[in-house]
Amino acid sequence: HDQLADVKLGQRVSVEYATPGVARVVRVDPAVSGPVATIVADGFTVLGQSVVLNSIGTAGPITQFGGGYARGADVRAGDPVDVHGILVPQGGSYVIQATRVDKLASLPAYLRATGLVASLSAATRSFSLALLTVDAALAPVVPAGTTLVVGQTVSVLAPSASLTGGAGPRIQAAEVRVRTLSPAVLATYLSGKVSLLDATARTFVLDGHVVNYGTATVSPAASMLANGLYVQAVGTTTGNGSLAATSVTIRDAGSDSEAELHGNISAYAAATSTFTVRGVPVDVSAASLSGCPVTGLANGLFVEVHGATVSSGVRARTVACESESAGSTVEREGKASAVDVVGRSFTLTPQAGAAIRVSWGDTTFFGSGLAPATLSGKTVHVEGSIVAGGLVATKIQLED
Repeated sequence: HDQLADVKLGQRVSVEYATPGVARVVRVDPAVSGPVATIVADGFTVLGQSVVLNSIGTAGPITQFGGGYARGADVRAGDPVDVHGILVPQGGSYVIQATRVDKLASLPAYLRATGLVASLSAATRSFSLALLTVDAALAPVVPAGTTLVVGQTVSVLAPSASLTGGAGPRIQAAEVRVRTLSPAVLATYLSGKVSLLDATARTFVLDGHVVNYGTATVSPAASMLANGLYVQAVGTTTGNGSLAATSVTIRDAGSDSEAELHGNISAYAAATSTFTVRGVPVDVSAASLSGCPVTGLANGLFVEVHGATVSSGVRARTVACESESAGSTVEREGKASAVDVVGRSFTLTPQAGAAIRVSWGDTTFFGSGLAPATLSGKTVHVEGSIVAGGLVATKIQLED
């Protein structure tokens, strides 16, 4: 069921939009959620799916970590995890190249696995995703009316209690969602790692979807597509569900121009030359500063950060201190008081500076362990926009 969610760096999302550049629905789509089974040299396995970690920018987004993980070596067998990633072929099968790995406090109510259907039995409605056996006898297939076939990319939801087996795990599906590209009037955007490139037919596969680039412009100019490159393809969905690309852009997640952040500095640590902007850790040890106070960086300053994505967040190349402009997303921290649950507002009093009135609405995200009724007296971190002297919140979370 759809609900408000907090989107983090490295998470994979699908976006529906009715107007160019304005999202109508954003869905956070983890590739696999469940217990870590085994640890291997370049990653780990979850629900029979091999998860590989990435530290090479040209091969895709650098793997991010959260939930208490700082690096791949922190992952342990038995840990409940949420993994976002892209499907890439490896050794005659498909693996999940992780874009983000989060340790969970406990197993989710529903496990999730994503992969390509194999060993399909029409009689029993069972199939495999890599080493995972899925019993889908009682599970609805979405979109309704879709027939399962070998080679389809699907995401399966299953109750945690249905998981059995070890090296050959099995689950009983509650839902099987076939990942298709829906026809749309506006352009369709896809990103992923090029595989199964056919230079003669001018096609390749991107995260399980066929892309025809016969008439597409490939950039940067004079670039050559190759298996393993991370790209963004833009085009239209055809009747057979493939993407007819008009442009294919080769991306480098490790380049100096790839990461850009706007927001207020928090958790600044001069000793380590690090701070956080909108939940993203930033390393400024080698950054050049512009427009900043002579006293240097400090919590609360509004900055624009450019740099490279690394496993710990962003390594800044430049940091520009700016004024908070109208419409900018700003951050404030302080203690909540004078909470008006009916009027949906409260007063936020920081450790230094003037108090500000904060309001929330139907689309405001409340973090774990926090609700309007429990706001009073809590020290919170708020993101939002300044409107008529008040702060209209998009996110309210307990301060770490």
